Amino acid sequence: MQSIRTDNLIAALLFAASVLYSSPSAALQPLEQFVAGARRRNPDALEASANLAQQQAQADSALGAVLPGVSARGSYTRNQYSSTIDVGLPKPVTIVPADQWDGSATLKVPLIDLAGFRRVSAARTTAEAAGRQLESTRLVVEGQVAQDYYQVVANLALVAAADTAFQVSREGLRLAEARHEAGAAPALDVDRARADVEQQFQQLAAAHLQVQLGARALQSASGVEPDVSAVVPLSDDLHPEAELHAFEAGLAGLPNVAAASTATRAAEQQAAAERLALLPSIAGTFTERGTNAPGFSGHDWSYQAALTATWTFDLTNIAGIRSQDAAADAARAREIRAVLAAGDAIHREWSTVVSDIARSRSARVGREAAVHAATQARDRYKAGTITQLDLLQAQRDAFSAEVNRIQADADLVNARAQLRLSSGLSLLTDNGTKGTP
Repeated sequence: MQSIRTDNLIAALLFAASVLYSSPSAALQPLEQFVAGARRRNPDALEASANLAQQQAQADSALGAVLPGVSARGSYTRNQYSSTIDVGLPKPVTIVPADQWDGSATLKVPLIDLAGFRRVSAARTTAEAAGRQLESTRLVVEGQVAQDYYQVVANLALVAAADTAFQVSREGLRLAEARHEAGAAPALDVDRARADVEQQFQQLAAAHLQVQLGARALQSASGVEPDVSAVVPLSDDLHPEAELHAFEAGLAGLPNVAAASTATRAAEQQAAAERLALLPSIAGTFTERGTNAPGFSGHDWSYQAALTATWTFDLTNIAGIRSQDAAADAARAREIRAVLAAGDAIHREWSTVVSDIARSRSARVGREAAVHAATQARDRYKAGTITQLDLLQAQRDAFSAEVNRIQADADLVNARAQLRLSSGLSLLTDNGTKGTP
C-alpha cells in the first residue's frame, strides 16, 4: 500500500512539472492589443460595420430616386413584309421597313416630390444612427474583451497561488513523515498530509483549466492568441474614482444614446414622408427618339418634352401614416430605454468600483493575516504545540484568502475599465485607462 501511494505521488509530481513547464516568454500581451484586434476581427464589430455600409448605400439609393436620371432603349425588328407609300414627296414614305431600328433616350427630372425628399433625409439619418451604433458596439466589444482579459490575468495568478499551495502541501507531507519516523506524530498525520497534497494538485489542475478556457474566450472575442506562459502582476492602488455626476455629465452624448436618438429622428422623418405622400409629385421628361420608320413625320429623329403630375390616394396611404407614427412612437420608447440603461450602467459600474475598492482592501488585509497565521501554524506544528488538522486548516485558509485577493483585484481593475467604457471612453484612447493591470 505504501508503494502504491508513493507511485501515485511521484506521478502527480511529474504531471505537475509537465503542466507548469513553459518556455520563456514576455508574458500576456497588453490589453490594448486585444482591443485593437477585436475592432478588426470581432463578429459583432464586423456586423455593425457592415450594417453601416448598408445604410449608407441605402441613403445613396434614396437620394438617387429624387435626382435626375437617364434611361435608354433600343430595338431591332425584322418584318416579313415592308410597307411604303408614295405621297408625292421626293422619296416614298416608309411605313414599315423590312429591317426596323428604333432607339430612344429619356431624361427624367423630379421637380416636386416632397415625400421623396423627406425620405432622403430619413435615410441619411438612419445611416448616421448606424454609425453611432457601430461606436456603441465597439465599446460593448471592448468591455467583453476587458472582462475576459482581466479574468485570464486572475486565472494566471490563481495558477501561481495554487502552485505555491501545492508546494507548501508537499512540504507539509515531508514534515509529517519526518515527525512520524521520529515517533512524534501518528500515521494518521501522514495520510492526512498526503490527502492534502492530492487535493492541492487537483486545485492546481483546475486552475490550469480555467486559464485555458479564459484564454480561448479572450481569443474568440479579440482574434488575438494570448500568451499565457507567464504570470502577469495584478494590483491596484485603490484610488477612488471621480464623483458619479462627472461620469453622468455626458450621458446624452454616449454612442448608444445618440444612436437611439438619431433613430427616433429618422422614424419621425419617415412619418412626415408618409404624410407628404398625400401631395402630388411633378416630374419633367425629355425624350429623344430615332427610327428608320418615321412614318408621315418624315424625320428620323424627334424629341418629346413633358411635365407629369402624379397623385394617388387610397386606404394604404392612411394605413402607411398610422404605421409610421407607431414606428416613431416605438423609436421614442427605445430612446428612453437607452437613456435609462446607459444611466443605470454608469451607476452600476461606479458603485461596483466603490464596492470593489473596499473589497480589495479587505481581501489584502485578510490575505496577510491568513499567511501570517499559516506561517505560525507551521512553526507550532513543528514544535508539536498544535495538531496537524490546525495546520491544514491554516494552510487552506491562506490559500482561500489568496484566491479572494486575486479575484477582488481582478474585479476592481475590470470595474474601472467597464466604468470608462460605460461613460463612452474607449480603452484605445489616452484617457487614463491603461491596458496593463
